[in-house]
Amino acid sequence: MPIYLLKCPDCGHEFESLVLNGAKVPEIWVCSGCGSRAAGPIGERPSAFHPLEKPHGKGCPCCGGH
Repeated sequence: MPIYLLKCPDCGHEFESLVLNGAKVPEIWVCSGCGSRAAGPIGERPSAFHPLEKPHGKGCPCCGGH
């Protein structure tokens, strides 16, 4: 599950967003700082894990994998 790095051009706020496997990547990103709909990806953290995933590959309990 990729974690995207996002930045809002309106307020400069940088934040992260998780996109679940199999889900469509959003066309519009909303800034978690100011609510602007102009935020966009500035990168991806491919080595980052979903908060409930473990590096040992057991999977995500919230998504059904154990």
